[in-house]
Amino acid sequence: MGREQVAGAIILDRLRERMVSGRFLGHWRPGDRLPSIREIADAENVDRKTAAAAYRRLEEEGLVRVRARSGVYLSSPTVSHAPGPLERLYRRWLENTYDGATALGLDTRSILRLVAAMAEVERQRLPVIECDWPQAEAMAAELRDRLGVRATPCLLDELHHTDPLLSEAPLLVSTPYHAADVAALAPGRLVIEATLSPELLGQLAQRLNQGAVSIVAAPGSVTGKLRRALQQCGLTVDSRLRIHAVADRGDLAEAARQARTVFIWPGAPRWIEEALPPTVEAFRPRHAISDDSVARLRAALLDAAILRARDSRAEESAPISLLPSAPPATRA
Repeated sequence: MGREQVAGAIILDRLRERMVSGRFLGHWRPGDRLPSIREIADAENVDRKTAAAAYRRLEEEGLVRVRARSGVYLSSPTVSHAPGPLERLYRRWLENTYDGATALGLDTRSILRLVAAMAEVERQRLPVIECDWPQAEAMAAELRDRLGVRATPCLLDELHHTDPLLSEAPLLVSTPYHAADVAALAPGRLVIEATLSPELLGQLAQRLNQGAVSIVAAPGSVTGKLRRALQQCGLTVDSRLRIHAVADRGDLAEAARQARTVFIWPGAPRWIEEALPPTVEAFRPRHAISDDSVARLRAALLDAAILRARDSRAEESAPISLLPSAPPATRA
C-alpha cells in the first residue's frame, strides 16, 4: 500500500470515528455542515485530493452528503418511508393510534381487540326500518356511504318481534315517525332516530326565493309526511311549492310544469335527472340525514364495539375447568 493510500485510510478512519462519536453524543446532528475539504487537508497535513477521497468514501457509506459549491453535510439516518400516498396515510393513522393509545395506557393487544370488535360490528346487518321502502332504501344507502356499515332497509310491516335480524343487530335505526313502533317491536334494543339535515330545508328555501319549486318523491307515504313536516316548519305548500309522487315520466312532466327547480327528494327514482327538460334545474341533495344523527349512530356503534371487546376479554380470561361436569340429577 502506498504512502498516499495509508494516509487516506488513516484520515478516513479518523473522520468516521469523529462523526460517529459526535452523532452518538449529540454534538453533531443530521444536516450540520462539516469542515470543508480544504480545512481537512490543512488540519491533517495531506493534499486536498486525499481529503476529497476520504469524504467520497464516507458519502458512499451514507455518513455525509457532498453538495457541489456548497459544502459537506452530515447525513440523516436512513428512515423507512411508505412507498405511496395510501401507505403514508396508513402509517400516519398507526402513529396517531399508537401515540393516543399509549397516552391512555392501552397496549397493542387492547387496540387489536377494540379494532377487531369494531370490524365485527360493521359486518353485522344494521336494520333501517321505515314504513316506506324508497325512504328506507335511501337512508340505508346514505349510511353505508357515510359510515361504511351494512345498513339494510326493512319495512316495518314485514318485521316480527322474533325476527333474528332485530335480535342480532348491534342496534336499530328508524325515523321519529316510527321509533316508538320499532322500540315496541324489539323491547330493550337501542333505537337511533335518523332525522333530516337542517341544510335540506335551507337549500329548499333558497331555491324557493329564486322561483317555483316542485318536490318530487317516490310514491308512498313520504309525500304526506313531507307535506305535514313542511307546514310545521313554516313552508306553505301552494302554487310556488308543490309536492308530487313520481312513478313515471308523465308524473314527472306534470311536476316540472311551471317549475323553475325540481327538488329531488331522497328515495326518488334515479332516472329523474335525465328525463327533465333542460329548462328546469334538477337538484338532488347529496346528504339527507343530519350530521347529528350520523354522530349519534357512530357513537352507538363504538359503544357496541366496546361491549363486544369487553365480553371477548372476559371469555379469554375465564378459567377453563378440566373436570367433567356433574351428571344431571335423577328423580327418585
